[in-house]
Amino acid sequence: MKIGVCCGTDIEKIKYIKALGYDYAESHCQEIAKADDEKIEAIIATGLPVVAANCFIGLRVVGEEKDEVAIKEYLETLFSKAKRLGLEYLVFGSSAARRIPEGMSLEQGRAEIIDFLKNLVVPVAVKYDIPVAIEPLRPEECNAINTVDDGVEIAKRVDSPYVKVLADVAHMFVQNEDLNKLADYKGFMLHAHTSNPDPAPETGKKRIYPDAGDVFSQAEFFEALKAAGVETCSIEADVIDFNEDARKAYEVLKDLR
Repeated sequence: MKIGVCCGTDIEKIKYIKALGYDYAESHCQEIAKADDEKIEAIIATGLPVVAANCFIGLRVVGEEKDEVAIKEYLETLFSKAKRLGLEYLVFGSSAARRIPEGMSLEQGRAEIIDFLKNLVVPVAVKYDIPVAIEPLRPEECNAINTVDDGVEIAKRVDSPYVKVLADVAHMFVQNEDLNKLADYKGFMLHAHTSNPDPAPETGKKRIYPDAGDVFSQAEFFEALKAAGVETCSIEADVIDFNEDARKAYEVLKDLR
């Protein structure tokens, strides 16, 4: 398994994690879509692969605010630049974009998300040969897709090899999801995010970078990911001191690959 860090489009962070020994960087879709040629070339010049990108879309994809013309224009821009960067997949978390508005049923909201994925995302994903991973988010962040079960259900209904699912340990931990069930979804699981999902209260953070003293077992999560056929896992967590966080986390994760 390869390990990476969510760095957005921050060139210095990408260079730093490369020097530490990480296998790749995970970027930020909306930043990529806005990046000019100079920025894209600078990312490429770091020499570290950018395998994935999160924060898929900021435009609303559910409800009356949905603008299909704007969505299509954005997706074309995003995927074309992602292809130039060599990305292997994009992550659809985007809590605000897919939040189901008050007065709309869960089923209707999910139906609109499925329509978005099937009719707007899949055609451009096929065109550029870059699949998308649905990221389930804790209920406090989004009311549409919360568990890995939810994500797999949506992926099955979209019914495309270009729509898969991501496992984020922090969201799974909060909802007491069983890590072992990931193996049951082999074929649907594409990518993963890790962190220390249970930091000490005094940090004031929901999730932080893994450290050797953590109670939470990264080994158990990585074993579950490998059983599910997942080949890449990025750190996505709140930052206290990026350089120190990334360094300590690498020492924890490097031998789990």
